[in-house]
Amino acid sequence: MAAADTVAAATAPTQCNHCKRVSSPKLKIRACTRCFSVGYCSKDCQRAEWRKHKLTCKPRNETNILMEQQPSPQAADQEVIDINSDTVRLETQCENGAWKDVGPINLLNNINAKTVHTNSSSSSRRKELSPATKQILDHTANSYMFRHSHDGIDENLVIFLHGAGDNHIPFDKLGQTMKLPQTATLSLSASMKMNLPDSSQSKSSNSTFVELPFGLGYTWFEEMDYQVTGDVLPNDHPRRLQSLSHAVLAMNALLSSLTDHSSNVSSYWIPERIFLFGFSAGACLAMELCRLWKLRRNVPLGGAICIGGGIKTESLPGCVAVNYNGDDDQHKFTDVLIITGSKDTVYSQKMAAQTTSIYDGSKVQTHVQQGKGHGMIGSREEMQTVMEFLSKRLVRRMSSMEDMSEK
Repeated sequence: MAAADTVAAATAPTQCNHCKRVSSPKLKIRACTRCFSVGYCSKDCQRAEWRKHKLTCKPRNETNILMEQQPSPQAADQEVIDINSDTVRLETQCENGAWKDVGPINLLNNINAKTVHTNSSSSSRRKELSPATKQILDHTANSYMFRHSHDGIDENLVIFLHGAGDNHIPFDKLGQTMKLPQTATLSLSASMKMNLPDSSQSKSSNSTFVELPFGLGYTWFEEMDYQVTGDVLPNDHPRRLQSLSHAVLAMNALLSSLTDHSSNVSSYWIPERIFLFGFSAGACLAMELCRLWKLRRNVPLGGAICIGGGIKTESLPGCVAVNYNGDDDQHKFTDVLIITGSKDTVYSQKMAAQTTSIYDGSKVQTHVQQGKGHGMIGSREEMQTVMEFLSKRLVRRMSSMEDMSEK
């Protein structure tokens, strides 16, 4: 029996917490799947009662984000936090074992009937990669990993992009460790050879991106002169700009296939629920992709987390805006979280400030980790910052009410 089923069976509410009707053979009372302490006879009753119930609703199952797999202590003096009726809370565990609330997750109250599955099985709420996306990734079976959400509901998607010389495997493991609710993950490797329409890549090339010398792996674009000197290329060096532009356009094709409206609902991802997570070169690629996404007059993505990297130039060749005569208010920059270290010489605080000035500064949040050099997330404080950023932007479906019949 699943953990959620065990908790539900133990509490088994027999009365609607709002209208007070009692369960009967003709009336089912379903428990709140967050706390399992109260029940409701319909979606309407749950929504009507949420403003009051939210003050005492505390999670009792695995939908919390655990930075370590340890049970949550029962803190009798835990502060009650007031939130609006469209959110639930995201929590992380601190070093002393206490739990800290880091922010709300948006709830989907108005669910489109065309996309709701009446079957309660978790597989009915999972999304697959679209045929167009699979075609692009056709030759790269060993260079990416797509995982469904651990709770069986794929409402959000996080795309991981590694740094130079690394691969997708550590980031796939990171996605599993983070256990974001209702969030699938797609971890990509720069070793992949994408099947792109009108691709300019060499037919004999092993990768759509850049292969490092001496078997050192792959990266997304040329940051250094890998052919002769081994020196870092200036930000405006033609080779750097050309290879970065190629990478951005390739990833834009992949992202466009994921968000293609013509896809079946089981494989279509809403742009606002797609998040990019990149480190170093992967962070630069992620942020450049956000900028191109805006130039192409798309609605913003859910967000981008850039660790030790970001955009460094005012523009890229080939990445230009499209002509558009309509209302441009909805075509805004994607929210970005930049994390750098106070001792990072590869992507310094000064570089992060320059990135913010090039991008839309109102959309950028910067966290400087004291004493840290150039590296991936290595502290609880950094992870908590990431969780806080995500908690304000992730969307969570109210699955407990989807199986109820209308009264």
